[in-house]
Amino acid sequence: MTLKTRSVVLMGSAVGLVACGGPGTEAPPPPAETAGVVTSAVVPPCTGTNAWTTLGHDARRSSTSDGCAWHPLRKLWEYAPTAGVGRTVQGVERVVANTGGVYLTWNSNPNYVGSGGSPALDRLAVDTGANVWSVDRQLNDNRGHWPTMFTYEKNVGGGVYEAKEGIVRNDDGIRTWSQQFGANYYSGGTIPYAEYEQAPNDSWGQSLSDGTRLWVYNQLHYHGPKLGLRSFDKRGNLLLELNTYGYYGGTRVFPQHQWDTAEDRLGSIAADGGFIYLAALYNFQCSTNCSATEPRPFATGLYGWDVATGTARWPRVALEPASHISVSGNRIYLLERDPATGTVTFNIRNAGYNGASLFRSAPLPASHLTGFQAPVLVAGRAIFAAQETSGSNLGTVLYSFDALSGGTPLTTTLTGVYDVVVPFYGRDLLDFSTTPFAGRRSTSIAAASGTKDDSGVSIPTLVITSRTGLHVVAVSTLSTLWSATKLSLVGTSDGGALRDPVIVKDRVYVVDRNKVYALGL
Repeated sequence: MTLKTRSVVLMGSAVGLVACGGPGTEAPPPPAETAGVVTSAVVPPCTGTNAWTTLGHDARRSSTSDGCAWHPLRKLWEYAPTAGVGRTVQGVERVVANTGGVYLTWNSNPNYVGSGGSPALDRLAVDTGANVWSVDRQLNDNRGHWPTMFTYEKNVGGGVYEAKEGIVRNDDGIRTWSQQFGANYYSGGTIPYAEYEQAPNDSWGQSLSDGTRLWVYNQLHYHGPKLGLRSFDKRGNLLLELNTYGYYGGTRVFPQHQWDTAEDRLGSIAADGGFIYLAALYNFQCSTNCSATEPRPFATGLYGWDVATGTARWPRVALEPASHISVSGNRIYLLERDPATGTVTFNIRNAGYNGASLFRSAPLPASHLTGFQAPVLVAGRAIFAAQETSGSNLGTVLYSFDALSGGTPLTTTLTGVYDVVVPFYGRDLLDFSTTPFAGRRSTSIAAASGTKDDSGVSIPTLVITSRTGLHVVAVSTLSTLWSATKLSLVGTSDGGALRDPVIVKDRVYVVDRNKVYALGL
């Protein structure tokens, strides 16, 4: 096997001890890196080429790439978006990437005072981080949702359609931008137009591609599309509408028995095997023009449909989701909260049989604060994080369950590591306050299934971001292989915590509120 060698600065590492069945104990965290100590990172070339296309990498929300994340990592380049004339940058959001480009979403100033910003998008060169194009169409009420890569078809004349690669943003409308050139400008104008505009305003939520269709969820019905899930074909035509509700018109006049507030406070979608699933936390509120005694249009819980026909796979499963969902075949993974007691459990549900529970863990300790990232699915494991908030071993607790059976979890504590968990309540803005509810969008764990160590042995790894910095962890043991502070890794402590890691081939991309950073060996 051909090996590649690169001289790099060595950063200290340590391996933690692991305990089963509950929060683990371990050796002290890796020591701070020592500048000037030079070694060689000798690793096989990375063969993985998967794109990180959306929230959680793929439609399954696995958060796992076939790329590689070994150590020690170093900064290869950084990029801060630059606003055009009369525009301002109000915060960096996150990236999706493939081997041909890095696509950064950021928050620009809105078209009226007091709104949540305007969704902007830049394409960057993979090797240098140079700006290739930028789109900043002045809108309003940006919510910072993850974009999605989608192959669309464009009429190139004479009724001939060509397949093209796009980037979809579902923030204050649904728009598909060209990966190649960004926006269209007509008649010498300065207003950027998308390849397709599936909705002109007031749609916010998750999106994904099932390989054939684009799926977009609107979490809040206001002046735009109804609350609910809809699919589009590659030419922008509407195919299906599922669990939709709302009035039309922009007057805000409510017919009797209409709900003034119609929203889903979670809006988590994932797809696999020809089915799409929704975990919903519905909120329907009534004021003077409706009756509070009327039955709500939909109830909180778990839903599933056939992607081609929209036929329900089974009746709604009554549960309260405490995280986003990930899915693999006929298994759905999520955290659930007991409405009566408030306790949180890890659950595997049977997508092939009524969404029934295949496995439910013991309740997590009351001192464990959980976030919203879907369980990470890698190497036959389902992994999530919790933050220990009391006792002498404060930090982040990692849980790893067998993805088929559940069983007794492997656990370990990253002592003194904070903000791996980004809860909605209390920390929802995540240091960039112009993007509302960002805590429910943000992630902190990415997996690299293609990683090999310096001997060429397969060792899938996790990349974990935190207030402390960045950590590389072995999937099989949850041992910390290497870590670095943000300052030592990217050269600054400004911009808040690192977050939203993305892995493509042998690159790791992370962001803070000011910049995106490309990391590698």
